[in-house]
Order: sequence, then structure tokens, then C-alpha cells
Amino acid sequence: KEKIMKILVTGGAGYIGSHTCLELLNAGYEVVVLDNLYNSCEESLKRVEKLTGKKMRFYEVDLLDEAGMEVLFEKEKPEAVIHFAGLKAVGESCKIPLKYFTNNVSGTINLLNVMEKFNVKKLVFSSSATVYGAQKEMPISEEAEASSLGIQNPYGRTKLILEDVLKDLGKSDDAWDIALLRYF
Repeated sequence: KEKIMKILVTGGAGYIGSHTCLELLNAGYEVVVLDNLYNSCEESLKRVEKLTGKKMRFYEVDLLDEAGMEVLFEKEKPEAVIHFAGLKAVGESCKIPLKYFTNNVSGTINLLNVMEKFNVKKLVFSSSATVYGAQKEMPISEEAEASSLGIQNPYGRTKLILEDVLKDLGKSDDAWDIALLRYF
């Protein structure tokens, strides 16, 4: 019998996260969700379960709670992570930038440390088109260089910092399999 891959979806109770959970369940994956419910609700997960007729395990854990994530990894043993968790409002990031850097950058580094500890080295990272900043040419192609010079807000800067962290991590260890998604 073929083993079913178990995927951890951080921010899985959010809009994009819950839709991803739905697609993963429909595709036959086992899904575990980590979400602090700051900008989402558990009801979205119940709706996904109702639509798919399949169950997910949910952990209300914050990315800043490294010990809480370790408990999840120890118990669930995910094989891959799709990382959507993070603060995401551009305007808000300009008003409370430290909260964005702490949550998005420190939280993701905590996640990466836990992943490394448990030898989970498959990651899809939810970045953002804001990493392109103000580009002169439109439309923007995927090959366009992301540049901190054009980034106009702390939210986009956190995403570019994390892309750089992930690129460096991937270069340091070939075992890491990392994909960066930029949304428009």
C-alpha cells in the first residue's frame, strides 16, 4: 500500500490556507494545520472537512512558540510544510513594523529551526509580489529581480528577507527542497 504524505499547513485556517487544505485533502494527502487564529477562524477548517468528508488535525499554535511547534512535529511527524502563516496587511505593516518583523521573520526562522530539528526539509513558502516593489516595466515577469530598493513597506521587506534566508538555507544543504510562491 502506498504511504500517504502528511503535510503541515501553517496558517491553514486563513483564506488561501484553507483552500489549499481543501485541495490537498481532495488530492489524497493527510493534512495537519497550525494556526494561531489571529486573522482567521477555526470555522473555515470545519467547512473544509464538511466539503471533503475528511478530517484534519488542528493545532492552535503561534510561530513564536517554538516549543509548541516541537510538540506538533513530535506528535504528527509531517513530511513537508506549506507555510502561509504570517501577518499580511501592507498598511498595518507601516504602522506596526516591529510586529511584522517579529511575527513574519522570527516566526518563520523558528519554524525552520523546528523543521531542521525534525529533519523535515520540504517547504513551500508563501511570499508576495510586493517583493518586486515599484517596477518600471509591466507586466512583471517571474524572472524580474526582486529588490529591496523598490520595496515600499515592511510587509514586503519581511517577505524578501525570508526569501533570502530560504535561498541561503537551500544553498547550505542540498537536502532542502524549497519553493517560493509570489502572489499577484
